[in-house]
Amino acid sequence: MTGAAGTVALVARREVSTQIRSRTFVIGLLLMLLVFGGYGAVFAFVGSQASASSLVLDGQARELRPPLAAAAHRRGSTLTLAEAGNRGTGESMVRTGEADAMLTGGPGTYQLVGRDDVAAGLRELVTEVVEQQAVTAALTAAGADPEQVSTLSGVGIRTLEPAGPERGQRVGIAFAVTFLLFFSVTAYGAAVAQGVVEEKSGRVVELLLATIPATHLLAGKILGLGLVGLLQLLILAGVGTAVALATGLIAVPVLLVGALVSALVWYLVGFFLFATLYAAAGALVSRQEELQSVTAPIAVPLLVPFLLAVAILPTDPDNTVTTVLSFVPFFSQTLMPARAALGVAAGWEVLVALVLALATLAGMVLLSARVYRNSVLRTGARVPWREALSRP
Repeated sequence: MTGAAGTVALVARREVSTQIRSRTFVIGLLLMLLVFGGYGAVFAFVGSQASASSLVLDGQARELRPPLAAAAHRRGSTLTLAEAGNRGTGESMVRTGEADAMLTGGPGTYQLVGRDDVAAGLRELVTEVVEQQAVTAALTAAGADPEQVSTLSGVGIRTLEPAGPERGQRVGIAFAVTFLLFFSVTAYGAAVAQGVVEEKSGRVVELLLATIPATHLLAGKILGLGLVGLLQLLILAGVGTAVALATGLIAVPVLLVGALVSALVWYLVGFFLFATLYAAAGALVSRQEELQSVTAPIAVPLLVPFLLAVAILPTDPDNTVTTVLSFVPFFSQTLMPARAALGVAAGWEVLVALVLALATLAGMVLLSARVYRNSVLRTGARVPWREALSRP
């Protein structure tokens, strides 16, 4: 390659080679694997603990074994039931952690005994069964048929838009995509700014610009770091996919493949969009100590959609605010792929958001190139944004 393309490719290759051979890349990749693995293990553990409990029955409470098991089954939770020979044995099982709680006593005197507390889910389940047993006994004593009363008081549930059977898997994939995009764009976007400041403070940029146009140097640096980030994203996605399929967390591989392809496309769009901002911000200062003050505002449009995607979308995928913001550049790179993973974003919505983001990217490239060209050779005091944009 010759001309501008060759120059950009040369700079990009230098960035890729430098980053991949550095300890930072390897250590960062391992840390990301540990972080995501830790998150997955914690969520799996919390989920298993939240849906599983054990209860030991003493005295007349043993008669509640069948309705307790039936109630746990209706709730979709796992309840391990055991019987104690006497109250002392039951309390010992609770004290040693062999059982989460003990139910003792009889009608009117039932007591749920825990070591230091009783989990809310187990408390609600036992209370529901005991109350139902009391109601049944009262109806029987009054000469009424409990089953008939239950039938007459039942409420059927019908949904106009039933949730798909893969709903849980889509939520999990959306979480994974959101975390990957946020951390990748944040880490490598900031790396662009740090690289610009390092070259500027070490006067390396002066030597480079003696032979390479400023825009070509900027484009090569952004392209190179973007490819390194893409490589890391592919590795993390590959490992995550293999683990998800091997452990059975994902039963519909096509959902995962579609979400990952979407994530890769939006990573490139989001990274280049923010990298241009980070590069311009880095060119304004001459020391690493000053970098935080100019890049802090850039983190806001990265953090806001991440928080919205994590806090709102899983429980309310059709939320109006997140739907509108998923079309807005600087927000769409996180919200739109998350909505797509949840299956609530139509194809035309993704296309419109992508076109808007690319159009914004074109404008940001021109703006950032101007700031970089006018500021990167100026050392000393921080260059004001207005001055960096107004200079020819």
